[in-house]
Amino acid sequence: MSDTTSEEPTGNVLLIAMDKGIDSETGQIGYGYSPDNGKTFFVTNTIKGRKFRQEDADRLWKFLEPMIEKLIEDKFKNEFLPKIKTEISDNTEKKTSKEG
Repeated sequence: MSDTTSEEPTGNVLLIAMDKGIDSETGQIGYGYSPDNGKTFFVTNTIKGRKFRQEDADRLWKFLEPMIEKLIEDKFKNEFLPKIKTEISDNTEKKTSKEG
């Protein structure tokens, strides 16, 4: 749990953000937050860098998805689609030359 708090309590809620503590899930030491008044603690910053959880990725996905879709679409159109068309064209020519 959190060693110290950097914020004053508001009512019965203790704000724990960017505080030192031990991650409730992994046991890793670092700076993080508690969304439930100290019952659980999630480390976000460690000596090895920033740490993300699946919940963080899920929240970010709605912003990243359109950009990733565009990158994949552009890559497909510019790189793979011409190769596929060439392959189809080559196969069609081979079939017509065998028949004729």
